[in-house]
Amino acid sequence: MKTVTALTNRLGNRSNNQDRCLVLEKAGRVLLVVADGMGGHARGELAAQTAIDSLSRSFMAQQGRIDKPQEFLRKALHAAHLEVVDAGRAADPPVNPRTTCVACLVQDDQACWAHAGDSRLYLLRGGTLLTRTRDHTPVEELLQSGVITEDELHSHPLRNSVSRCLGGGLKLPKVSFDQATLQENDMLLLCSDGLWSALPEHRLAELPADGDLEHTVNLLTDEAELASYPHSDNISLVCLRWLSAGMQTQADPAAAILAETAAALPANQENDPLQEAINDIHRAMLEYASEMKK
Repeated sequence: MKTVTALTNRLGNRSNNQDRCLVLEKAGRVLLVVADGMGGHARGELAAQTAIDSLSRSFMAQQGRIDKPQEFLRKALHAAHLEVVDAGRAADPPVNPRTTCVACLVQDDQACWAHAGDSRLYLLRGGTLLTRTRDHTPVEELLQSGVITEDELHSHPLRNSVSRCLGGGLKLPKVSFDQATLQENDMLLLCSDGLWSALPEHRLAELPADGDLEHTVNLLTDEAELASYPHSDNISLVCLRWLSAGMQTQADPAAAILAETAAALPANQENDPLQEAINDIHRAMLEYASEMKK
């Protein structure tokens, strides 16, 4: 599999950065992730970093080809959700951090993605937007039902409300999935709302299918930052250009550095029924701890 990847993460005009993003490559497959800690709740940065670390471990623990990508992503996101809850309860003082998350697994010529919240994935082909994820927000529901327009979405009073996320309560979030067969020069963009809320969708579709991908990603992020100045949110963007099956993945230096430093990544166990049981036990222990504190 031959791909080129790049990413960028910006503070914007905020005092702290609650966005996290990741590119990881192993054994002919790539994992792309963007997590956006929810600022309306305490310790959004803790939630986003914990989710990134958990997804990294889940990915690196897989040996060989992942035969059921959707099942892998479901289990990985649910495991990340429980770890975010656990991290919040272990904080001093305890908090209930939350984060949106979008993750995409690419192997062979197949891309499979999952998300909770309003961090998005876009699939571009030949200057055309083929599809994007649908936000788990009240305004997205209004948009899809025809009550508001795309332009009205950006100024609606409920534009910052999110109906699904990782973290918060113990109940596992409902995750949305989609997939596609990639063609040469297809582009996958994963981003936080700091990027997509600042730029029109047609601007994303104009990204060139060739040239220096890292340069392109940084120019687009600069544009989003300037468009929303002086109220720019944290901005994260991960991009993958799919070239062909076979051959080796190429990662830009920024992506390689982040992948290496994101977390300690054990590689000695796969997600399986045993892991599901462990997650159930973990959740039960957290519930028991909550009852003991009452």
